[in-house]
Amino acid sequence: MGTTTYFDETVTDDATNDEFSVDIGTSGYAGNGPQMYLTFEGKTVIFSHKDAQAFCAAVSRIAGYFSYPET
Repeated sequence: MGTTTYFDETVTDDATNDEFSVDIGTSGYAGNGPQMYLTFEGKTVIFSHKDAQAFCAAVSRIAGYFSYPET
């Protein structure tokens, strides 16, 4: 399985104006079916399914707090 990127952007810290590269998507690299990965400034973590579920739930709650529309 290949890698599918869902977000690959340079983001700006609103407090310092520092810029950081962020990339998130899915990959079959770890061999446990498709798994979520997050790359921040060139450092990558491949989440377990349990950790990915918790991370996504937390981000979803934050999006709801800000009333961001679902796309």
